Amino acid sequence: MNLKSKMFAGVVGIAMVMSMVAIPASAQTTAELTAMINSLLAQITQLQAQISGGASTGAGTTFTTDLTVGSTGAEVTALQQWLVSKGHLIMPAGVAYGYFGSLTRSALAAYQASVGITPAVGYFGPITRAKVNAMGGGTTGGTTGGTTGGTTGSTGITTPGVEGTISVTSNNSGIASTVYEGDEMVAILGFDVEAKTSDMAVQRIKLDLDEDVTASDTKFYNKIFKKLYVTVDGSVLTSIDLNSSTVVKDGANYFITLTGFNIIVPKNSKKQVVIKADVYSSIDSADYNTETYTISLPAAGSGVRAVDGAGIDQYAGDNTITRTPVISADLTDSATLTLSLNNSSPIKREIVASQGSADNELDDVTLLVFDVKAEKDDVTITDLNVGIWKTGSGAATASTSVSLFDGSTEIDSDTMAAADLQAVFSDIDVVVAKDTTKTFTVKADIRAANGTVANFVASTTAAMITDENSRGDAVTDSGSATGYQTGIRNAGAEVTLVSKTITTDGVPESDTANTFSTSSLSAVFNVKIKALGSSIDLGGVASGTPLFASSTTGFKVYRNGSYDSVVGGAATTTSFSIPSNCTTGSLTNSCTLAENAEVVVPVTFQIFGRITAGPTKVSAGLYAVGIEGVQWNTSASGAQTTTFMAGEIDWRTTEVAFP
Repeated sequence: MNLKSKMFAGVVGIAMVMSMVAIPASAQTTAELTAMINSLLAQITQLQAQISGGASTGAGTTFTTDLTVGSTGAEVTALQQWLVSKGHLIMPAGVAYGYFGSLTRSALAAYQASVGITPAVGYFGPITRAKVNAMGGGTTGGTTGGTTGGTTGSTGITTPGVEGTISVTSNNSGIASTVYEGDEMVAILGFDVEAKTSDMAVQRIKLDLDEDVTASDTKFYNKIFKKLYVTVDGSVLTSIDLNSSTVVKDGANYFITLTGFNIIVPKNSKKQVVIKADVYSSIDSADYNTETYTISLPAAGSGVRAVDGAGIDQYAGDNTITRTPVISADLTDSATLTLSLNNSSPIKREIVASQGSADNELDDVTLLVFDVKAEKDDVTITDLNVGIWKTGSGAATASTSVSLFDGSTEIDSDTMAAADLQAVFSDIDVVVAKDTTKTFTVKADIRAANGTVANFVASTTAAMITDENSRGDAVTDSGSATGYQTGIRNAGAEVTLVSKTITTDGVPESDTANTFSTSSLSAVFNVKIKALGSSIDLGGVASGTPLFASSTTGFKVYRNGSYDSVVGGAATTTSFSIPSNCTTGSLTNSCTLAENAEVVVPVTFQIFGRITAGPTKVSAGLYAVGIEGVQWNTSASGAQTTTFMAGEIDWRTTEVAFP
């Protein structure tokens, strides 16, 4: 029999008693009979109101105030309505709700005794308030008593009338393994809710808060975590403050119940629910060095409640859904600084230093661009060293001045002694804000360059940085940044790649012996040549030192990522034409490119499907072609070859299937 049926039967029963039982006039006075009748009528009126939905049960109110005899207001009314709904209080007819009197005290004492709250004296304090809130006095929408949430009900379900089930499985993707003092909305527990047969509307989550060493679990919410959030896809659906009013003790366990949300999980699908937390800004080391804190769903398997399409509550989730994050007291003491190479650091190259009175200098040559990232606290870099290494027999030096830039602002400079090969930037006091990245650039002034290439590489590591956190304590540094090689001479060709493509043509080679190829692969490069420091001579295809040679000094063929010497050494051709602004003059098969002039030369390197006439085919695979060198001449230095691009992926085409 449902509640309304029972209430109706009660009303009928009272009416029958009134009509059938004769009360002798001598037994009671008229006033006593009148009082009895009024009391019975009050009960009938109250039951009728509940049948028609006229009496509220107090649901929708989170109690936040201590109440006792003499208290008045909305929370008293809500408490009285709640006690009526539980059968502990019958309000007399004509008595208004909202005043805490002796009847309310007696009814509350009866409830306290029924659930084992002692002393059961009818005082509505923190213990009783938490119990009532946990039993349905919690928030059902809006914001009440520190709990925020959305709507309730099964709005959004597309499977009306269909019963379903839910399952809950652990999913700690994106969940923090360590939490720190002052963390806000840090993810501490994650799980998937899967709906089966019907859409499910998840509307309640109950969590077990456990401190694993001492007998009391109150440290979980008094010392470590102060607020919890329910989130889905990064959106906060509800939150609740953790305190003695919201956390309920049941036996030896402490529980928190979160409501006020409506997570629709479509049938036969999953959604990850993430519990996030705010951490107290100051944690005593005694509360985390020897103790651990665990958050989980209750062992009873009812941690998650959802409503199916038929309106039936379904439960799932047990204490296998659990997480014990590491607690670190001080975020500041955990500060880190990480070094890495910035993508804008110059790639491997050769440049010409042709400035200055002797045409052998170049200022502010960028050798390294690197990032430093601070995490968990602001980090102040006090000192930073950068090593600069030179190889090759060229005369160029970088010791005159090496500068460190923060963006476009020069922070410091150093005259690097050739003996130590290290630029020292002292007392720079650059602050890298918490959880941000700062980009530094190292530039050098080049002096005394000659016609032979000198190569420079700049690098810095975590061991070459001195820094501190916001308290002045040491920081954990990691990482390194090493720039690419920069070759420098005082005159010659500055070579850059404009574009590169690769295509195939023809039909696949047959297995029978043929005297010709039926397929080909063509790699086309557009290469810019600029004469700096002097004019340069560029050899044509028929020259003894052509600009692009057909041999491996000019190009390499790669198959499946590795150099293929068989294909690269045969069955290839090279063709290019030099634009007319490179003047031929008296040269044979060559031209002269005037100082500061530049040309873009298209060059095609072609591979054929057969190495020789006959049955030998090129091995099938993924092919790419790379430029290995560019040849040119100067009157002062004679024949030269620029080779910095040899083996570099930036000078190699993409791969295509061939033949």
